[in-house]
Amino acid sequence: MRERVLAIVNLIAQYVLGAEDNPISEQELMAELISVGFDADEINDAFSWMETVALQPPSGSTAIPPLLDHPTYRVFSSQEQQMLTTEARGFLIKVRTMGLLSDEAQEEIIDRALRSAEDPVNEQEIKLVTILTLLSRSSSLWLREIDCLLENDWGRIYQ
Repeated sequence: MRERVLAIVNLIAQYVLGAEDNPISEQELMAELISVGFDADEINDAFSWMETVALQPPSGSTAIPPLLDHPTYRVFSSQEQQMLTTEARGFLIKVRTMGLLSDEAQEEIIDRALRSAEDPVNEQEIKLVTILTLLSRSSSLWLREIDCLLENDWGRIYQ
């Protein structure tokens, strides 16, 4: 049952992200999910699960990291999706979610990466652009974070 609920959540996310120009109708979404073979109870369970996850405070921490006073989610444009590999976008989402980047810093990183790229930017390249951006903003404040990014040592970030 859990796999089917997660499959519904995945389909909902794809439907929402794919409907950039068209308003999303709940009836259309329900009809689409039912036509694919899911029943109403499974669909309701998926929506309940998404609501629960969205309203949960972060586990293991009662405080929101300083840069995430107002958490945001950025949707990548079609051009950005073509020019940034999945791993590169995942890296940006990860460091933003961890509170290491402000919205402005993330936008600056994406802008720099896209301006300098002829081929799609991979994870290692986006790491370098991120490090250069953080260094240009404040070299002494980010030394530990830069070291953690280079070594993929995510456990040391909040120590």
